[in-house]
Amino acid sequence: MHDDDRALQDQLRAADPARTLPPASPTWLDHRMEQIMTDQTPSTGTVTPEAPRPFFRRWMPVVGVAVGLAIAAAIVVPLTLGGPKPTVEALQPPLGGGLASGSCLALEPATVAAQEQAFAATVLQIQGDTVVLEVTERFTGDVADRVEVTQVDAMTSDFSGVPFAVGQSYLVGALDGTITGCGVTGADSAELRAVYDTAFPG
Repeated sequence: MHDDDRALQDQLRAADPARTLPPASPTWLDHRMEQIMTDQTPSTGTVTPEAPRPFFRRWMPVVGVAVGLAIAAAIVVPLTLGGPKPTVEALQPPLGGGLASGSCLALEPATVAAQEQAFAATVLQIQGDTVVLEVTERFTGDVADRVEVTQVDAMTSDFSGVPFAVGQSYLVGALDGTITGCGVTGADSAELRAVYDTAFPG
């Protein structure tokens, strides 16, 4: 060993703070190693916090719920409100009840064309003496979505000899708010339909 190496070792020993301590015994070293190997104390290392989720990923569930509620509202609200309420008007039954069938002139398209209101309708319901007609076709005049009229006994009136019946379809003419009898109003048959088609072409 060179003198320079020996001098460096002497300097290192002089700077060693543990140079005055007695050397550790092999028994103590073995005991300490066993303690270290068997120590089950959980680590106290720093837990890395979870990285924040991107903004759009955090808001996607909220947006999805909002869209679902909007769709549900769009479906439920119209069902709850029942849609737009139909317009309703009342017409009087034919005048001159009790006329004999021979008192009515033969039905002409001109007679039907002279009506202020003419329409096709189906009987929606009958409550007591009130007949509710659901209008299905308008030929002339302003006619509401539904028309109410008093049921008339076919045996004592000129109501075309045909009383209204639920579910049946009719062709109806009216003047001055009163249903016209004498064949102008009656069941929607091929014969009466032909007269209406002639009276209201196109």
